[in-house]
Amino acid sequence: MAKSETRRRNRSPSVKSKPLAHTAVAKKTVHHMDFEALTNVNREVVALTKEEHEYSAADGRMLRALVKEVEGRGQSEDFRDAVAEKVALLVYEIARGQYFRAGNKRTALLAGLVFLAKNGRTIDIKNPDLVATVDKVGIAAADLEDLHSVMAGLMAESKPERKGWSGLIRGAVDDNRAYLTELAS
Repeated sequence: MAKSETRRRNRSPSVKSKPLAHTAVAKKTVHHMDFEALTNVNREVVALTKEEHEYSAADGRMLRALVKEVEGRGQSEDFRDAVAEKVALLVYEIARGQYFRAGNKRTALLAGLVFLAKNGRTIDIKNPDLVATVDKVGIAAADLEDLHSVMAGLMAESKPERKGWSGLIRGAVDDNRAYLTELAS
């Protein structure tokens, strides 16, 4: 037997390894605010100043459509980007749409805060840039991109809240009672 033949036989056969399978990483789930929670935000906000919680049937349909639109947004994006896009849309549409008889800006800010808290983010709703931009949205002087830019720059990570929507809303109202009342005047 020739040397080269012996060497070939003694070598273990080469094994081609299969490419590593991509294991799916559990995708974080964005928690979405439903219609009842959204209208509850307004109920709580206007109760602070003894205003009426009221919206028309047409506005109710628009709010339901908004909830669905927010849920459908940003499905293929990174969790943080999806949350930022969804919260900006939620705040923008509430401020722009003026769906409630009273408290639309306060409702927009508080709904955004609660949505973020449920999804492990936070924002200072007293930030002058945020409040000014939401004001501008209400009079059509700022667009969704303007609001998204401001909000994305102000958002910070926090521990996701495990409370239900009602508990989160109540806590956010209690924590911001004085400021929300001041905004109403």
